[in-house]
Amino acid sequence: MRLANKAILRENYPLPIFETFMTKLRGAKYFSRLDLKYAYHQLELDEASRAITTFITPRGLFRYKRLMFGVNSAPEIFQRRLEELLAPCRNVLNYIDDIIIFGTNENDHDSAVKEIKDILEKNNVLLNVEKCIWKTDKVKFLGHILSDRGIEVDPEKVSTILSFRSPKNKEEVRSFLGLVTYVGKFIPDLADRTEPLRRLLRKDCRFNWDKNEEKAYEDLKSHLAKIPNLSYFDPDNTTQLIADASPVALGAVLLHFTRDKELKIISFASRSPSDVEKRYSQTEKESLALVWALEKFYFYLAGLEIELVTDHKPLEAIFKPTSKPPARIERWLLRIQAFKFKVIYKAGKENISDALSRLCELAATNSSWRNDEYNVFRFIEYSVPAALHISEISQANSMDEEIIDAMSCLETDTWDPCTSNKFYPFRYELSTLGKILLRGTRLVIPATLRKRVLELAHEGHPGESAMKRRLRSKVWWPRIARDAENFVKACRDCLVVSQPLGPAPMQRTPFPTSAWMSIASDLLGPLPNGKYVLAFIDYFSRYMELKFMQSISSTAIIGEMKEIFCRLGFPKYLRTDNGRQYVSEMFENYCSLNGITLIRTPPYWPQANGEVENINKSLVKRLKIAHLNKKNLEQEIQEFLLMHNVTPHGTTGTAPSELMFNRLIRDKIPNIQDVVGAFTDSAEKDNDQIQKHKGKVAGDKKRGAKDVDIQVGDQVLMKNVIFPSKLTPNFDITEYHVLEREGNIVKVSGSGKTLLRDVSHLKKIPAASTTMTVPASTTNLEKHNQHSLAKSSEENDTSAVPGLKLKLKNIGGMWEPVREEEERNSRSPD
Repeated sequence: MRLANKAILRENYPLPIFETFMTKLRGAKYFSRLDLKYAYHQLELDEASRAITTFITPRGLFRYKRLMFGVNSAPEIFQRRLEELLAPCRNVLNYIDDIIIFGTNENDHDSAVKEIKDILEKNNVLLNVEKCIWKTDKVKFLGHILSDRGIEVDPEKVSTILSFRSPKNKEEVRSFLGLVTYVGKFIPDLADRTEPLRRLLRKDCRFNWDKNEEKAYEDLKSHLAKIPNLSYFDPDNTTQLIADASPVALGAVLLHFTRDKELKIISFASRSPSDVEKRYSQTEKESLALVWALEKFYFYLAGLEIELVTDHKPLEAIFKPTSKPPARIERWLLRIQAFKFKVIYKAGKENISDALSRLCELAATNSSWRNDEYNVFRFIEYSVPAALHISEISQANSMDEEIIDAMSCLETDTWDPCTSNKFYPFRYELSTLGKILLRGTRLVIPATLRKRVLELAHEGHPGESAMKRRLRSKVWWPRIARDAENFVKACRDCLVVSQPLGPAPMQRTPFPTSAWMSIASDLLGPLPNGKYVLAFIDYFSRYMELKFMQSISSTAIIGEMKEIFCRLGFPKYLRTDNGRQYVSEMFENYCSLNGITLIRTPPYWPQANGEVENINKSLVKRLKIAHLNKKNLEQEIQEFLLMHNVTPHGTTGTAPSELMFNRLIRDKIPNIQDVVGAFTDSAEKDNDQIQKHKGKVAGDKKRGAKDVDIQVGDQVLMKNVIFPSKLTPNFDITEYHVLEREGNIVKVSGSGKTLLRDVSHLKKIPAASTTMTVPASTTNLEKHNQHSLAKSSEENDTSAVPGLKLKLKNIGGMWEPVREEEERNSRSPD
């Protein structure tokens, strides 16, 4: 039927929505559910329609005489026919072949059942008696339990969710959230509660099930075990719609008050805002919550006068007809003109949403992002270290073996048994005062209290020197200076606001093996005429192509690349920045299909694409001159392109066009071409290596470049490139994990993102274990680490200059070595 379904004209009869059913069940106390036997097969097909249902069997061709499963329009046909059949009856609803009969009392229910049975029997509709349920106080319908108490979630669905084990991958998280969303209207603040789990489903986020995700997972399951009942909607009662917005979710609850002023909950709803909506102001977020809530509960609220409740005072004035709101909010107000509502302000403590948590007997955990903010402040307040008392030092000394041995040696004036004690080298400066060990006038701090002393000394965040001076004036222990330095280096706040590291040593681009194998591309503009310049440069020959462009979309750039590549061929590598044109899916697919490997430079680090950036500088200079003299920009760029391609390059010593095409391009200056023997690129390659090494040494020395000890697996901070204010720290507080390092290019991950940065933009976070003195038992481990570090330094020594190759020349068909002096003379520009 797959091909036949494409040709069938559907009736497009709408299937009923669950919410529309619930408005008709208010006051119902008795229920019956009927199940039709064979469902679709009870409808006979027209003779003209039977041929398209033909199917093949071993006994020949057969066709259906009745409506079959698999016809795309079967559900809507059956729904329409059954609704027409039951239209004269009251107190009855049907969803395809499921029929529910209800009544406010027994007589009402029984009379409705008799009437419906008569109609079904008269029209030869068969019932599946075994599956029918008669006159009960609650009934299962469309995955819900309906009773006189209201709407309950199906216990089977809840038990399935509660038996779900902790997810092991993204697919299992998606499955769990799908089950939870099915009962979402029973759970307040669902989007808030599921936010840690939904974060795992982002495309650029690696799956990492941590304690935060486990807490949210268990919190959801605990709320599912205490799901409240929802009431049937009654349009005759006073209806209220409460909406609120937090940084991570929009939430709403629909309720009404009975004539006895009793609160009845109809439904909960929530959703997470998009990335754009998260950047809205709070007033816009609160407005969006109200508009979204109205549209969410449209089936209940259309045509009714309702009260919109918000805890944001400005919305009372903004939602009035005489207001002049901002353009975005005004567009939202136009969308809800069909509703009749009145905005009412209620403070958070008076808002009915506070009462809902009590009525539903739900835990208040994570119920408000403001509570989380308050808890953070309380945590910071109590995390401040308390002052250290002498009695604590005395008590800790009695449990420190090294201090006990040192004080014993001082009493006996014999240090022979304690030569390995860390205090032995300072034995002539030590003394005791009661149960306190002193070095001169300074207190010796036992190992268990040293971290606390370091925390006290670092209050106010002094630097290394100031902190060591502060400690040395009052306390002492072996290697106190080293511990103080490590503690300051590991302080997260100090790392964030400290000055960035100097530039890393220069990494030169390897010289390609042939022309047009490795190229770079960049965009320049817009120019005064509104156009852009697209530049391509070859790393082997430094040959350049420039194109004027009116549009810089991926489609336009690919079009220019096709024109260039049809002449010069496809390169193997293409280096670009992170412009949106170069990172689009279309551009990536084009390069992949043509065997081009994309190499992207780190964001905010144009030095990584230095060859084309340097060309842009020269090009901008030429354009400024042309603009100053009011010359044609396109003509000037063409002249610049010719000049560049025929001028010997400062690194290779050969014109780019000559290396690219193995011939000189003629320009206005006359020249004599005297080609002797075959062309070889070895001289240019050696010259390139020498010049690059000289440039690297000079550049690193001029900039004071230092090697940065950042390796795979390290934790790092990232330099801020945007400073909204003078108080913005130099480094972002987010902690990143190093995934890869290739030269000076480092790939890191953190906050659900994977980023590419130059190593100069990163600062290593020292391991926490380095902030304390290592016990004596780990001395061998320290020696091992020092040996490994020294070995690693020797292995990473790359200061050697690559040697020069032997040059050859062809004389009379025979080959002989060329002396160094002859080589210099033969390559002299004169």
